[in-house]
Amino acid sequence: MFQIGTALAAAREARGLELRDAERLTCMRLRYLQALEDERFDDLPGKAYARAFLRTYAAALGLDADRFVAEFDEQHPDPVEPEVVRPVRPRLRLMPLAAAPVAGLIALAVVLVWSAWSNDHLGPNVAAPPPPPKATAAPVAHVKAATKTVRRSTALVVRAVGGPCWVQARTGGPAGTVIAERTLEQGDTLRLEQRNVWLRLGAPWNVRVSRGAHALKLAPTNVPVDVTA
Repeated sequence: MFQIGTALAAAREARGLELRDAERLTCMRLRYLQALEDERFDDLPGKAYARAFLRTYAAALGLDADRFVAEFDEQHPDPVEPEVVRPVRPRLRLMPLAAAPVAGLIALAVVLVWSAWSNDHLGPNVAAPPPPPKATAAPVAHVKAATKTVRRSTALVVRAVGGPCWVQARTGGPAGTVIAERTLEQGDTLRLEQRNVWLRLGAPWNVRVSRGAHALKLAPTNVPVDVTA
């Protein structure tokens, strides 16, 4: 076991880099780099981001990124969720025919006796009631359907499908104005109507990015990436 933050700071200083230099080297915010060196992992957007940021920072300093991520997982294991026990539904037992209430049998006998008496006393002279008059069908009004013009959306959509993802969006490029910055939880969607948008995706493996009906193909990676759409 070793101190992750101390090792990162020592490697940075050995290369003669300040935190501002490391910020330009990794394209990560200074406050996230400082949180990694201070081991304040709760200040990062989430555990998935902590792994991704740690891997990026360690690799940029020439360190064994896998070793640092493994040490982080050992020091901060995922919580074990308790097993959910489903309640057992009681089975419905049908009452046997022999146990049916006597009142039901008596009611059935009364109905049979009444039916036989009605057939003997009413006879064939009883006229059947006239059929009801046929209902006149109401005139159908012809309504001319309005023609709607469907406009296809050209918005840039980022949707978290596999887990959380930190997203930063700027207009025009990495030095442009920030128009959105948030962490998308699984199922969340970020919709941007602007054109020429620069994106920084903290966990690109967890999101799908599309512009209108066209889905952007992201390169398979386990580190943050930049996308322009």
